[in-house]
Amino acid sequence: MDKFENLQTSSENKQHYIPMEVTPETIKDFGINPADVVWMRIGNKPKKVIMIPVTEEQYYEYMRPLWREDKRQQRQEPMASLDKMYEENEYEAADTSGLEADVMKQIMIDELYAALDGLEEIDRTIMEMYSTNHSEAEIGQAVGMSQRGVGKRKQRILLKLRTCLQDYK
Repeated sequence: MDKFENLQTSSENKQHYIPMEVTPETIKDFGINPADVVWMRIGNKPKKVIMIPVTEEQYYEYMRPLWREDKRQQRQEPMASLDKMYEENEYEAADTSGLEADVMKQIMIDELYAALDGLEEIDRTIMEMYSTNHSEAEIGQAVGMSQRGVGKRKQRILLKLRTCLQDYK
């Protein structure tokens, strides 16, 4: 069947067609040519059908109730409302507060790395060892300072970093 026959009427001879649902059993039992079987939406589901030639009177008798039901449904459907759709389908707006916090955290981390890169070599070493839970005594041995000197220097570095990152609180 070509696609123009699915329009229910052929302009050449005013022949009308109506769909008849078929199953594999009916195709086999009635010897229907599988090439004549097409998919058509009946209601809201696609079905396998064959198009049956009918008289104009039969066509209108078959189609009028379908047209009537379509029109009735169109009249009953209220105007679409986003609020009503949200209520009926329980849609929720995405919670972006976590996303915003994550983005701000990433920006703050990037700024912290930039501030750490701006430190002197010895200060970077102290902060690196401090971040990996080394004691002030261990850090002092690694950089050639006393434990007390490392503590004071660490406090100055932390104050400098807090100052650099104060805009991100």
